[in-house]
Amino acid sequence: MIKLGLTSRLSILLVCIGVAASGATGYYAYRANRAMIKQEAERSLLTSTQLLDQRFTAALGDVAVDVLVLATSPSAVAVARGDEKSGGGRLRLEQVIVGFMVHHPEYLGIRLIARADHGLERLRVERGAQGVVVVPDSELQEKGQFAYVFDTLATASGDVYVSPIGLKRQAGSNASNGKPAMRIGAPIVDANGSKVGVLVIDIDLTQVFGRLERDLPGGYLVYLANEWGDFLIHPDPSQTFGFERGRRVLMQASFPATRPLFDGGPANLTFHARAGANGTPAQAFAFVRSPFGKVDGNRFIVLGLGRPLTNVLASANALGSQIVRMVVISSAVAIVLATLFARALARPLRALAHAATHVFDDAHVERLPVSRSDEIGVLARCFDRMRHEIRVQMKTLQAKQRELTHLAGHDTLTGLPNRMRFMEQLEASILHASHSGERLAVMFVDLDGFKQINDQLGHSAGDRTLVVVAQRLREALQGADLVARLGGDEFIILASDVRSPEAIDDTADRVRTAMGEAVTLGAHCMTVGASMGISEFPIDGDRAEELLAKADAAMYVAKTSLHRRHVRYQELVANEPSAQCDEISRQA
Repeated sequence: MIKLGLTSRLSILLVCIGVAASGATGYYAYRANRAMIKQEAERSLLTSTQLLDQRFTAALGDVAVDVLVLATSPSAVAVARGDEKSGGGRLRLEQVIVGFMVHHPEYLGIRLIARADHGLERLRVERGAQGVVVVPDSELQEKGQFAYVFDTLATASGDVYVSPIGLKRQAGSNASNGKPAMRIGAPIVDANGSKVGVLVIDIDLTQVFGRLERDLPGGYLVYLANEWGDFLIHPDPSQTFGFERGRRVLMQASFPATRPLFDGGPANLTFHARAGANGTPAQAFAFVRSPFGKVDGNRFIVLGLGRPLTNVLASANALGSQIVRMVVISSAVAIVLATLFARALARPLRALAHAATHVFDDAHVERLPVSRSDEIGVLARCFDRMRHEIRVQMKTLQAKQRELTHLAGHDTLTGLPNRMRFMEQLEASILHASHSGERLAVMFVDLDGFKQINDQLGHSAGDRTLVVVAQRLREALQGADLVARLGGDEFIILASDVRSPEAIDDTADRVRTAMGEAVTLGAHCMTVGASMGISEFPIDGDRAEELLAKADAAMYVAKTSLHRRHVRYQELVANEPSAQCDEISRQA
């Protein structure tokens, strides 16, 4: 499994934050713009609906004016009374009515009904398959039993009656072939103020709304319902006038959001519907409640417009594409910036990590960001102080270690190597000489007059004497030779690269001369002297202990001799029997 470093993880985190932020911003900008476009479409649709309602009301007002014009004409009064059976007044009225029918294609018919004779029609002009025709007198009917007749007669002079919107069926047709229609009528009043009849115009609402819809953009859908919610106009004709067919189709059932309009709520509302599963697009709707008529049974109508949101949301979708491109670009920028920022942030951390792993490596120490004022700067300064303290402590420990190592291998009084250190060096020299063919000499030195100095002048004088002797021995030897103190007044010398016996004698003479010099101890001047035994590698042995023992044996002989101050072990071998030499070695 790949383990990501801090830079990679920080880069990924910052990239995720940047992409999420830009994506969320773009998404909510798209959603907000889409919602604003929908709201604007609904407001625009509501304005169009209100304008359509006003124009519909104005159209009905124009019809009412026509009704009043015809009802108040002198010919209408005469025809309603039946005064002229065949005269110029009836003919003129017919011509006027025919003219109105020709210029108003929404008029299905105009009739003049007398109050007398059970509401007998005196004049009826209809729009049929052959155009506008005047119905013969033989086909005129009694209409006094219809509500629109007696309701119009009950209307005050100068006012008009507006009927409920119903289904106008042509003669011989069924209910499914009818047209949504309504009647507007006015009473005919004579000079005495008596109502002698009514004049009624039948209006084809399909024609009215068809004319009004011409001013609307394409794709608008018109809905109209009565006060109970029955659809009177619907894009699907099968949904209209359900009460005429025994199956009511209510607006508040098809559009539940419109229910407040029928329950006394606000006079207008807007809403939108989502796209349907059957492929219907999302739509915006606006509905307006408008007063209608002046008699019971039709107090108001609800007029509505619907509009598909496909074209409306096209701009939002285009903006969405732009937002996606912007999000992609901003995400790419976020990736680059996050990578650069993560590297910049991790660089001082890497410097700290490198410094932590190279605390004692001065050659590879990077400059820490101690000048920064942020948390990384605080960390760098703390680490720098810690590194300095560690270095100081390590230097102290190393000094102590060197001191302990020196003490472990050297004599504390004279500073010379001790027996352990000397034996290590002797073994190493023997190993080296075994390969190189060199010769070595081991000189065992024992001070002759040290006991008298110690007894007469005290231990402090003895210690000073040992220090002076050690210094003189160092000075008497060559650079490669080694002198060590074995203990008490015994010293041992390792002479390296001895090329001849004469070289050994020269070294021994220098040591004897150095030991023969007087040592000043306060007011006393004492002579020390020394006895030396010498063993050689490889002729006297090839082991360190063996060479030391034989040098000790030779020193013992020199110390007991009256005339010789140094004795070589080889001299003992040449002058004494072998058994005696072995005994001397064992005694040593």
